[in-house]
Amino acid sequence: MAHLRISILVLSLVFLSFAFSEAKEVIVGGKHISWNIDSSKTLNEWIQKKHFRVGDQLKWKSYKDSDSVLQVTKEDYESCETSKPIKANVTEITLDQAGRFYFISGVKVHCDKGLKLVVIVKPPKHVSPSPAPATATGPAAPPSTNAAAGPGFSLSNGIFGFGIGLVGMALI
Repeated sequence: MAHLRISILVLSLVFLSFAFSEAKEVIVGGKHISWNIDSSKTLNEWIQKKHFRVGDQLKWKSYKDSDSVLQVTKEDYESCETSKPIKANVTEITLDQAGRFYFISGVKVHCDKGLKLVVIVKPPKHVSPSPAPATATGPAAPPSTNAAAGPGFSLSNGIFGFGIGLVGMALI
């Protein structure tokens, strides 16, 4: 019986680790750097050291009423165009696709002075490259029921594991 409890505990901890490893929540600039004109250089140094994946969430610390965060296109990022943002008054955003996300200050003068960020987002770790086309001449295999998730663990698997972990810990 003791071995069963230990096994359940170990499995619970493994599943819990997957439940919380999918996405991360990041405060832009960390604990000590906020979104303001005085920190623009430090924010750009901070972002160079960060790696983001699809599903991660960015949160901006509260900033003065005299400024805001806009998500914009690459062109608007380069020219500090504030009149047609993709999203205005951003305080948090989930990075929902791989690629580049562009953020600028809602105050053009601040953007012109460098208060802007480019966030580069990598695909999720569990996405694998597409398999090579099959060369067999037989009938095609039926489609996978979860082909989009790819191999490995997904957030739903992690949540399932979290539930299993709670049950396992209750049994101990």
